[in-house]
Amino acid sequence: MSLAASLSLTVDEDNAVPIYLQIQQQICQLIQGGRLHAGDKLPSSRELAKSLGVSRTTSLKAYDNLVAEGLLLSLPKRGVFVARALPPMPGGRFADSRVHLLQNNVSPPEDAFDSGADVCAFPAKRWANSLRRSWLAPDPVLLRGDYVAGYPALKQQIAIYLNSLRGIDCEPGQILLTAGNRDALTIISHAVLKQQEGLYLENPCYRQMTSLFHHLGKTPLPLSVDAEGALPPTDIPFQQALVVLTPGRQYPLGMPMSSVRRQAWLNTIANQEAKGAQLWVVEDDYDCEFLYQGRAHLPLIQQDGQRHVFFVGSFSKVMFRGLRLGFIVAPPDKVQLLEQSQARLGSSVSLGLQSALSEFMASGEFAVHLRRMRRHYLQRRDWLCEQLSELSPWLNFEKPGGGMHLVAYLHEPWQTMPDDNQCWDSRLAEAAARKGLHLPILSNCYFTSPYRQGLLLGYSAAEEGTLLQAVKTLKSCLQATLGSAAGLIDDFTN
Repeated sequence: MSLAASLSLTVDEDNAVPIYLQIQQQICQLIQGGRLHAGDKLPSSRELAKSLGVSRTTSLKAYDNLVAEGLLLSLPKRGVFVARALPPMPGGRFADSRVHLLQNNVSPPEDAFDSGADVCAFPAKRWANSLRRSWLAPDPVLLRGDYVAGYPALKQQIAIYLNSLRGIDCEPGQILLTAGNRDALTIISHAVLKQQEGLYLENPCYRQMTSLFHHLGKTPLPLSVDAEGALPPTDIPFQQALVVLTPGRQYPLGMPMSSVRRQAWLNTIANQEAKGAQLWVVEDDYDCEFLYQGRAHLPLIQQDGQRHVFFVGSFSKVMFRGLRLGFIVAPPDKVQLLEQSQARLGSSVSLGLQSALSEFMASGEFAVHLRRMRRHYLQRRDWLCEQLSELSPWLNFEKPGGGMHLVAYLHEPWQTMPDDNQCWDSRLAEAAARKGLHLPILSNCYFTSPYRQGLLLGYSAAEEGTLLQAVKTLKSCLQATLGSAAGLIDDFTN
């Protein structure tokens, strides 16, 4: 096991805390908890970035800030070392690295291009009413924590919701409640995959999945993605394999999987079964609640007769990140296996809010909120696209048909790798961070080459004034970083 992996660091892109700050905080905790001591050598920034599935820019920033704080020592040609121990906090709690930053007058970059839920538009009073009503006479079984696979009334509401929104025919008994997609993927992989069996991820993908599976001891194989979605492997040399797909809206590129490509995947599943092998598909319904034009395709789980597809969803995008509630719809003959895995791993989903969400959905407030936010994000998307028009000399983008972010590709002169092999979008992110702006980039979502370079510009969470300032900052970074790149901007525009 590599030193980077032995540190057991993880990152969560859905967390409001920037990734480099998450890394800083965990290293502080390791020092404070006595797992790292003064003089211990840490993995290089390149090794750490590879282990976590993040850019080297991110790992370098985490290290640089800890060096500035005096916690780490960087020695030329020797590496990065722990400089000093930290005293334990009272009650065993660890200091937040964000506090260290503030104490040292270092401000974390603003995450203006955030694709999370707009919490300012959340119907807090209506949600509070559901909380109050659901706890007037709470279910004793819920209070004892005995609903391991989830609160039955919420599973009933989810089954109704999935049928009306996505056309999925499922029984409440097929649904397991989870603490979100990370929890769902952990449960499913534990249930159906042995250590040496195959795992396939889209390339590009939600990059935290790669770090999750590396943490679980599994090395993902890449699936190429074109305009129709992820391509099935030409050969699957495993008796059992698991593939994670985002057919409703590919993350991060944003297009739905075509009907022809969906059928190709269904044929691949059938071909594997005919050979006496099993291909299990996780259908991640990421962002599919927000469709602004056209009609959604029928999910794979419905087309496959619910034999080999696990449908995974989350309420974090519709409600709020802190809810940490998601679900799995499992094939009927795999429900018990997933429940056993969930029990063995230890259920991490809280029962406390499940009754409130059930009441919120049953009352009709959830549907009202979803329709309202769909209109809200559509307006925000159109507004941001207008502001981005002045960045056309550097960026090419189209209005996405759904979701909460858009992809702005760098023009062709900046799709090639510079001599130092640092992607242009990574250089932009560094420049933006120096100006106080966190800039999510496309090349980070690839775990093998070739990389496409661009920006992932979320438009859902920040207000328009914040977004406008972010666009201005981005323009200055584009001018400084790309406009001076050997005259390429002039060559392209003339």
